[in-house]
Amino acid sequence: MKIRNLVLMLAMAFSVALLTGCNFDGGVEQGRCVAFDANAKTLTIVVDVTHDQFNPHYSGGTHTFKLPVDQQDMGPVPTPGGRLMIDTAKNMVLVYDQKSNSVREIPVQFTDVEKNVGPNHPKVKGKTFPMIDKEQQTVTVYSGRQKALITFKVPAEAQDFPPYMWTAGDEMRIAFRNADKAQAMRIMNVSKTNIFKK
Repeated sequence: MKIRNLVLMLAMAFSVALLTGCNFDGGVEQGRCVAFDANAKTLTIVVDVTHDQFNPHYSGGTHTFKLPVDQQDMGPVPTPGGRLMIDTAKNMVLVYDQKSNSVREIPVQFTDVEKNVGPNHPKVKGKTFPMIDKEQQTVTVYSGRQKALITFKVPAEAQDFPPYMWTAGDEMRIAFRNADKAQAMRIMNVSKTNIFKK
């Protein structure tokens, strides 16, 4: 996994270098996609403050980028979602609230956590998540990053949340120039990019 993280970072750095030459004056931002507007050509992420793919923390606020001018510099179209993090140790799910444009901690009660569940597992493959059971007041989600199938009971205030709120947005990596930080130069959809595919 550490090798994959290194290769992803090198791939993004190399692409930026190719795009701009040696005089690159800019940076790279990474986070979960919480909004994508194909018509307005914008992408909004909640920023990862740790810059650590294995221990991300999506609490750095939101940042909206204009999509790259050249469509070739845009990876696969992102899936937006409100679920940012699941913390089983703290009995909490971190979500992005579209109405208040803010990150919220939702206290939950975990009723089942199955680990080491790959995407081809019968309980996951071909299934659509999140699975919301209003009668039991539970939500079941699959975390590809954690390879875990997780069911939790939500408080009364969260029982009418739309599926978006429990959907994990794709992990995005955006390169930009300091002269215009709102304009993305290149966007990589980390969640949907297989850097090992030949």
